Amino acid sequence: MSQLPEINNETLIKLVKFLDFFQRLDAMPSENEKRNMLACEEIRQFHDELCNTDFLIVFDWKSWLHENEAFKQIANDLEEHVMKADLASLRKLMTSYIRGDRFTEGLFEGVIINGHVTKILTRLKELMERGDTNEYQ
Repeated sequence: MSQLPEINNETLIKLVKFLDFFQRLDAMPSENEKRNMLACEEIRQFHDELCNTDFLIVFDWKSWLHENEAFKQIANDLEEHVMKADLASLRKLMTSYIRGDRFTEGLFEGVIINGHVTKILTRLKELMERGDTNEYQ
């Protein structure tokens, strides 16, 4: 398998800064309240940051999802899988959500509401705090 394009620490820091926002969103008691927040500026900024950085990658995301069944259905509880994921898998998962939203409208909103984005950012923060530079490639 070919190596993914490197990503710098500055990019990861920019993304992890959104973790507090997503944790507050996850703490909202009702799905309706969460849905009302989907049009807020922070989510647009996060989406833009993902698209304007090297975090998202070009790869065959459909095949990757087929090989990684746990990530295929957004209704699944992904916490165990995400919290064991390496940086490459986190990048692939987030790329799959962003690219998939182009074909399935509302997919990205669904992974926000389900808390998957929060889990990805939590794991990303954990990897950064460990300081294992091999994880950044």
